[in-house]
Amino acid sequence: MESYLNRKSRLTLQMLLLLFIAAGVPLSATAQQDDIDALLKRLTEVEAEQAKANETIKALRLEIEALRKEKKDDQVVAEQQEPPAAPETEPAADTVAQKSSTPPTKPATPGIFVEMDDESRFQFVTEDGDFSLGIDGTIIGRYEVNRRRDDGSGESDTDQGFQMTGTRLNFKGKLYGDFGYWARLNADTFGTDPFFDAALITYRVNDNTNLVVGQFPSLLTREQGTPVDKTQTTEASPTNYVFDPFAYKGIMVGYHTPRMVFRGIINDGYQSASNYAFDKQSAKWAFAGQVSGLAVGDKDDWGRFSNFTSRPGSDFAWLLNAGFHVQEGDTHSPDDDGSADVFLGVIESSMEGDGWNFYSAGYYRYTDPNTDDKSVNDYGFVFQGGVWVAKHFELYSRFDMTIPDNDRPVENENFRTLAAGLTYYPMAHTDNVKLLAETQYFFDPEAYSIVQPNVFTGVRASPAGDQYVFRIQASLRW
Repeated sequence: MESYLNRKSRLTLQMLLLLFIAAGVPLSATAQQDDIDALLKRLTEVEAEQAKANETIKALRLEIEALRKEKKDDQVVAEQQEPPAAPETEPAADTVAQKSSTPPTKPATPGIFVEMDDESRFQFVTEDGDFSLGIDGTIIGRYEVNRRRDDGSGESDTDQGFQMTGTRLNFKGKLYGDFGYWARLNADTFGTDPFFDAALITYRVNDNTNLVVGQFPSLLTREQGTPVDKTQTTEASPTNYVFDPFAYKGIMVGYHTPRMVFRGIINDGYQSASNYAFDKQSAKWAFAGQVSGLAVGDKDDWGRFSNFTSRPGSDFAWLLNAGFHVQEGDTHSPDDDGSADVFLGVIESSMEGDGWNFYSAGYYRYTDPNTDDKSVNDYGFVFQGGVWVAKHFELYSRFDMTIPDNDRPVENENFRTLAAGLTYYPMAHTDNVKLLAETQYFFDPEAYSIVQPNVFTGVRASPAGDQYVFRIQASLRW
């Protein structure tokens, strides 16, 4: 810049001299030389002043840079020493909440139901925040092939075709104050029109206690309490379908601490839930209870057990669960042959680690049929595990077994199944989209066991011999 100014000054002087000459100003040789000397002297003075100004500018720039650096260092120190200030007021709720590009955070504390605790992808919230409506759902479709050694005609038989076994809509949100709600519209393959298999109202008594009234999943076992799209296999085990109460109509009180959950349920009876006012199998009284605890882990690990997988990089966690159901049967009507007195006990263990998981469950059920038939004691076991073999792939296997009482007149044979499959997760950070390929082998005939034919488990009527099922399944949670 300095040399540029010097050149500019000399050029200006030269142009002035040319203007004098062009204007015809008479100048003697001596006068001309004197004028040139004077102008050159002045030019030297200007150059000296310009150089001094340049030094001043340079010094000022250095001072400015030093001040900027000092301010930046002070800001960094302040950010490291002081936490960010919390906002004085919470932001107002939007009328319509937008979709998030990141998956919702799993609950850090135990909630009531997984499907209710999950944040909906689509929500309406009133401006005052007193009411909200969240809508989400699942779609599960699969192709199944079942081959049986004997279908009753003495010949082997094969069934194959497409099934839609998990099409559901969830409606959930906040009512007023501490009241909430959840209703699930189920369009599974029941041969019936879509119906609400869950409909309940919740009330938050305090930070640790909740009250639930309505019809809801039993929650006694993880297989039954976990949404089907979050299970590790295509479906819950045949053993679970034999023993689990499925759903309850009644009142539930839940209490939780950072490491424990307690639930008590007054209900209509074992496997008696429906959408009707009363059910023929209703009991005189029925009560169910459950306790769950984190043997290893802290309160932030509860959300990990909302599904049956454990991704690579996860720490070790261990969940224990014990539940029971007890009831006295009812013979209140001449047309009623009497429901049974029942006691059901369940013990579960769920362990998760770095890309692996292992689940086990043991069932015991005592049944007094309130008839001339003898009381019976039935048992069941489930063992299931999985391991991630690549970023997007998980291998899994499951063995389960029902052991009926020998005092049963017909259905007194064991029933064993073995399943194995591979799951592909297109998005490594979430299990909202899954593709599964699974094969399952049923070692024993269904006809002489306490297992019933079921479109979900894949078991078909089979008087004699074994059967196997192959499935390709896609599930989507939105």
